[in-house]
Amino acid sequence: MQYADAPRRPVSLLWLAGLHVAALVVGHVLGSKSAELGPFLVTLTVLTFPITFLTTDLVNELEGRDWARRVTAIGLAAVVLAYVMIELARRLPVAIGSHLPADAFDHVLAVPFAHVAALLSGYGFGQLVDIDMFHRVRELTKGGRLWMRVIISTAAGELADGFVVTAFVLIAPAATAGPTPIPAALEITWDQAMLRLVMAVALLPVIYIIHRANRAPFRPPSS
Repeated sequence: MQYADAPRRPVSLLWLAGLHVAALVVGHVLGSKSAELGPFLVTLTVLTFPITFLTTDLVNELEGRDWARRVTAIGLAAVVLAYVMIELARRLPVAIGSHLPADAFDHVLAVPFAHVAALLSGYGFGQLVDIDMFHRVRELTKGGRLWMRVIISTAAGELADGFVVTAFVLIAPAATAGPTPIPAALEITWDQAMLRLVMAVALLPVIYIIHRANRAPFRPPSS
């Protein structure tokens, strides 16, 4: 078999999965900082949301539900690995003359286990709801109205994510939210959900452009 002659799509599954995992890991590291973006009080995980959102919905649309679930599982595994590596790095002794003291390193990167569990549980459950709802709406609309399945599935996924994180905050506030007051932690959770939904609507044109480009007949370059 000559792989070079096989038809290929403009948007590669490998690229989508790689970008999704990279954005997810970076987003969880950025989550240690909160900021006010207009009326929204959020953690900076929202900076990478456009990438995770686009890659999830494009894999879902172009490759199907099973591949979207696989990419989600790979993302979860990558974040777990990142946290394990961070914990290992925290426990290694600091060299004399290190430009970054241990306290400063821990202050930024140390995350309680319950907090990690809340974020990963919310992400995983939210993704599964998003992926499943995407295909349910697609079946109801017989493959039409891409905008509808994107918005409805994203809203459902954000609600699921928000409810899981809220449950963790209410059940174990000290372990999950740390020094952040419970009202502020809940405000951040739901402000992030609202902002991500606004972002999803704003990114609809990008999804349509990539979707149409990927559905167009592939024309190999002339020799």
